[in-house]
Amino acid sequence: MLLALDARNGGLTLGFKRSGAWLPLARLGSERTADEYAFLFEAALQRAGGGQGATVQSAWLSSVVPALSPRLIEGVRLAFGLETQQLAPGVKTGVKIRTDQPSELGSDLVCQAVAAYALVQGACIVADFGAALTFIALNGAGELLGAAIAPGLDTAALALRGSAAQLPQVRLDLPERAIGKNSAAAVRSGIVLGYRGLADAIISGMREELAEDAALIGSGDELGRRLLDGLGCRHFVPDLALEGLALIAQRNGYAPGA
Repeated sequence: MLLALDARNGGLTLGFKRSGAWLPLARLGSERTADEYAFLFEAALQRAGGGQGATVQSAWLSSVVPALSPRLIEGVRLAFGLETQQLAPGVKTGVKIRTDQPSELGSDLVCQAVAAYALVQGACIVADFGAALTFIALNGAGELLGAAIAPGLDTAALALRGSAAQLPQVRLDLPERAIGKNSAAAVRSGIVLGYRGLADAIISGMREELAEDAALIGSGDELGRRLLDGLGCRHFVPDLALEGLALIAQRNGYAPGA
């Protein structure tokens, strides 16, 4: 069984993959000790249906939160007695990175690129809705050409409320109209519809620069799925990075049948 961990600023997503299929995923916060993570990893395995005697043979970590990584690695060691393999420069991914500074690219984006190209086998753009809204572009040869990064929708909403005392806290959802009739509706319209325009502009620009028929692949939360519905999204995979991390594990010796 494979344990895959995707650590980001918005929290940790972990999954156990057995015989090619994911057990139910778990999502955890980032303010835990290594001992707490060890306990939660074991609990997550049992809750996912791993059963008594279930064995984790390999653990892989993609992390864009350097301060969190040592606690996760130690938590895996305490829970399962394994040394965690971390995605870093030098690990075989199967994707060539054609940016100015490849080492600057977040490991989550690399994982998404691996999964996206495996899914469509051609040029593609990935839009991921999380604490950050990210876009990556791959050409038909599977080369990752670059990215665009903006604050995520919830991040933008929190920043707006922190800078405008009279605005209420708003649950973001796709509004029915652009003209908001109250403060909450106005914020919802401005952020959500504004971000749909942002996504449309970046995706259109990337398609033009790729000069190829690029498939649009979405990832992240349900609101992201709804925003991409009208932009020609071909596939939406909520945890695309975990899929890519599992593929990277296979390319580095993990046997998927385990």
